[in-house]
Amino acid sequence: MRKQKALLLSFFAILFLSLSQALFAQVGLSVSPPRVYYTLNPGETGSQKVLISNVSKEHPLNLSLTFGDWKYDTYGNNVMFPPDSLDNSCAGWLSLPGGTYITLEPGESREIDLTMTVPAGIGSDANVQTAMLFVTQMNPVDGVDAQGAAIRISVRQGIKIYRKGNAPEVKKVDIENLAYDKESNSLALTFSNVGNIWINGSVNASLFNQTTGKESNIEAIDFYTMPGDRRIMNIPLQQTLEKGKYTATVMLDYGDETTIEAAELEFTYE
Repeated sequence: MRKQKALLLSFFAILFLSLSQALFAQVGLSVSPPRVYYTLNPGETGSQKVLISNVSKEHPLNLSLTFGDWKYDTYGNNVMFPPDSLDNSCAGWLSLPGGTYITLEPGESREIDLTMTVPAGIGSDANVQTAMLFVTQMNPVDGVDAQGAAIRISVRQGIKIYRKGNAPEVKKVDIENLAYDKESNSLALTFSNVGNIWINGSVNASLFNQTTGKESNIEAIDFYTMPGDRRIMNIPLQQTLEKGKYTATVMLDYGDETTIEAAELEFTYE
């Protein structure tokens, strides 16, 4: 197991500062798409296009392109790591034929090639790898915050990179536990991705009051998992409960027309 040293928690769009819309008018960076996917066998090479745009009308951007690793924590947050820190990292397989530094004038966009070469010796059981591409502004600009204080503004964005092999996909999620948390008035759902591919889906829940006969649906929550992930999800009930005996039903829908994981929980609210 490689040493895993977490650098920070973030979503794939990372900002060095928390900026208001007024600040973004002074400097801005757009990187798309937010995710790129490769389907490559051992020894194969493939490229994807990434569009980087300077959305500022005033300031040029000097940008550095680097790689890193990421994974989800137990609650679905993104955790960032140095490149090649994780066992499923493909950061070392990536290259940028156009170089790792670019300059964009105000309003300019540029398409870059992001190339992946899968090592010939990788085993077929290593079906999924991930990495991050970070685009970082190297020339901060002067600005002011909401209180009028002078600050230096710099932006950074990242996109997630996925690779899968050609092993037959196994999409499987197992529900491990479902409980009611009275203090937060929410359902606590624990489930795991026991397949060999990333799974995106939604959690749908409903609540039935056996005492009054009232039934209500709870707003669906999207989830994203990687193979081996164990997730704890809090599902707010979005209503003040009346006294009574309840049945809570939770279903995980992840794109398989023949498979939906479901769990039921009975509890009494007094």
